[in-house]
Amino acid sequence: MRSRPIVLLIVVAALSIQNPLLAHHSSAAFDAGKKVILKGTVKEWVYSNPHCMLLLDVKGQDGQIVQWLAETQPPASIFPVGYRRDSFKAGDQVTITVEPFKDGRPYGRIIGAVLADGKVLGPATSAPSTSGAAPQP
Repeated sequence: MRSRPIVLLIVVAALSIQNPLLAHHSSAAFDAGKKVILKGTVKEWVYSNPHCMLLLDVKGQDGQIVQWLAETQPPASIFPVGYRRDSFKAGDQVTITVEPFKDGRPYGRIIGAVLADGKVLGPATSAPSTSGAAPQP
């Protein structure tokens, strides 16, 4: 009976350690080298670890609004190229360049941005994407 709590503790510890390992992913899902320029309205900007995330409403070719989710590296990695907690505000009209998911879902990795005030931000990725040319307004 005494060993049951110890076994339970070991199982909980093992599951706790495993969770962060599952959270990290590779960049294999992104179509490296392919660039998609998105012009849209900021819904939300989450400036936090492990990845900053931008939710953007983009009008598709059919006139329908498509919600894109675009990720960057963590704040410490993107701060040197100009990204800040207040770079994107809800309602801002911005242009971003992303490397999209290979499967066509509206998800991408930001490789450049032009903010509402015209400020150009550099690549928000790490290797292998070194193509970080920002979109032109």
